[in-house]
Amino acid sequence: MRIHIHQQRLGAALQQVQRAVSAHSTMPILGGIKLTADVDGLRLMATNHEIAVETYLAADSDETLSIEAPGSIVLPARYFVELVRKLPDPWVHLAVQQPYSVQITSAKAAFLLHGFDPEEFPRLPQITSDQPFLIYSDNLKDAIRQTVVAIAAEETRPVLTGLCMKFDADSITFIGTDSHRLASRKLFLQGGPEGASETAVVPGKSVHELARLLPEDDTPVAMTIADNTLLVSSETTRFFTRLLEGQYPDTSKIIPTTFKTRIHIRRDPFASALERALLIAREMQNQVVRLQLQSDRIELSAHSHDVGRVSEQVPLDQFSGDALTIAFNGKYMLDAVRSFDGEQLTVDFTGTMSPMVLRPTDGQEYLHLVLPVRTV
Repeated sequence: MRIHIHQQRLGAALQQVQRAVSAHSTMPILGGIKLTADVDGLRLMATNHEIAVETYLAADSDETLSIEAPGSIVLPARYFVELVRKLPDPWVHLAVQQPYSVQITSAKAAFLLHGFDPEEFPRLPQITSDQPFLIYSDNLKDAIRQTVVAIAAEETRPVLTGLCMKFDADSITFIGTDSHRLASRKLFLQGGPEGASETAVVPGKSVHELARLLPEDDTPVAMTIADNTLLVSSETTRFFTRLLEGQYPDTSKIIPTTFKTRIHIRRDPFASALERALLIAREMQNQVVRLQLQSDRIELSAHSHDVGRVSEQVPLDQFSGDALTIAFNGKYMLDAVRSFDGEQLTVDFTGTMSPMVLRPTDGQEYLHLVLPVRTV
């Protein structure tokens, strides 16, 4: 293999695939990135057996990539990525030598980097679909950001450490819950198989890596489920992840359909007041913050025997229903408020020991539910 490539283009591709490199593995080759050159371009891939990322760089007319000889090699990511980042010239020449080494040349600098036999690198799953679920990248990225905050961190119930994606013919519903809070977001698809119905529970770590990989624009993305694997692919990049096994709970039954009290409140002042309350509450078990609802304002308060107390009033835009006082985990509520994009939130209450439901005032496709905390 011999290629000539612009450093910036190679570096950007390496940044994508290195997310799947195994940092701690008994198989040294999983700490590597596989490069495969053919007459049309260069393919880079990495895997840690839980996720895999593959990206393709096409040889182009402006010669930011030219293929002088096809071939393949696996190079240790730890050294290769850092080396490319620090090369002295915008151009880099790679030439594979035997046995499994590569000569890297840039300006007057030359390196010989030892690699691995590409035939020993794990093969990626062979997943294809004539009718994948189609969605825009920025919408997918937003839905993940808004719902992944509610998944469980502890593995008491492993299935809750993942983000549930329910696929229908025209929509995907994203659900995250740790049994104390719940986030749900519905996205309408740009296309999908007729009559389709699929459910995938994606591990939390995989979801975070996917969100980092997705571009923040309306790039079309195709999603396919097969053989307990989710494939998310764009024109040049493919992301694979294994799915969690187990039955995800039916969360629709815990979302209240009626309310006794409803408020409309500005997101930013509410979030700022929660942050200040947490300065006192964060050292307490459950980080308890109390909320007292009145017709024109709410009052947030927190108390700690060791730290002190705080009380702050926040104005309301609108109030309807009964006055009440409720306690909750302040961090959970702050995570929920921060996940919204609009200026105003609607919060529904059904009682002092019933879930609170937060929604954007101008839409119903996203909600966040927070359970109250029982206090003595």
